[in-house]
Amino acid sequence: AALWLNWQFATPSHSRDWGPLYAVQPTVEVTDGDYVIENVRNWDNGPEGQTSPEWITALLDPDLLTRVWFIEEPFGDMRAIAHTMLAFEFADGSAYVASVEARREVGEGFGGLKAGILPMHEYLVYWTTERDMYGNSTFFTGDDLHHFPLDLPPDAARAVLEGMIAETEELETTPRWYNTFFTNCTNVLARAVNSVAEAAVPWDLAWYLPGYAAEFLYDQGLVAGEGTFEEARANGHVSPRVVSAYGIEDPVAFSRAIRD
Repeated sequence: AALWLNWQFATPSHSRDWGPLYAVQPTVEVTDGDYVIENVRNWDNGPEGQTSPEWITALLDPDLLTRVWFIEEPFGDMRAIAHTMLAFEFADGSAYVASVEARREVGEGFGGLKAGILPMHEYLVYWTTERDMYGNSTFFTGDDLHHFPLDLPPDAARAVLEGMIAETEELETTPRWYNTFFTNCTNVLARAVNSVAEAAVPWDLAWYLPGYAAEFLYDQGLVAGEGTFEEARANGHVSPRVVSAYGIEDPVAFSRAIRD
């Protein structure tokens, strides 16, 4: 009962002393059917460290969306534990990542299992360039990345984008608590998509164990390409391409390079 009361009476807030990566909140404006996202993170996260902090404005035209990608970032050797994200690729070669993350204050680490018991972190949908996010994962946290192209008809792909935009908009005025089990990087994505396309993502244990999410999507027939899941995962191991392309500073050219 005491734990339940903690969640009921603790008040999430956007007004805290946020760490540098989490300091700026993305905002969205819908203009003539396009999405204008302010505060898209475009940092240089190369082997020399995190430098050149920059936030940019991105114009996303849903009619020019060519592919949605599912990204898996495993943590260590425990298969069930991973971070998951979506990337949206457009006809001009640009691609932007939507990542649901626990927002951390200065000097605060990630609460892990404790954040599934107590209200420790708010969450946001962070929008970044691929060069920013993949560089952060590859060089700063030292994690591998696996890219899975999703096999979606155009209307479904646009619905996924619409769901993430809607979630971003709602969070502008309504801060929410992160929960390791029930409001995490994977099930927020699933619920956001289902909010605009009912039952598009069926319930599965992978909602709560993100390390199994990519295989779940494969089993649902949502991963493009032939072969087994293990082959799809190996083909989608994008980390070596991130390393070789990171000298390309233009984020659009970088996104093209890791797909060539």
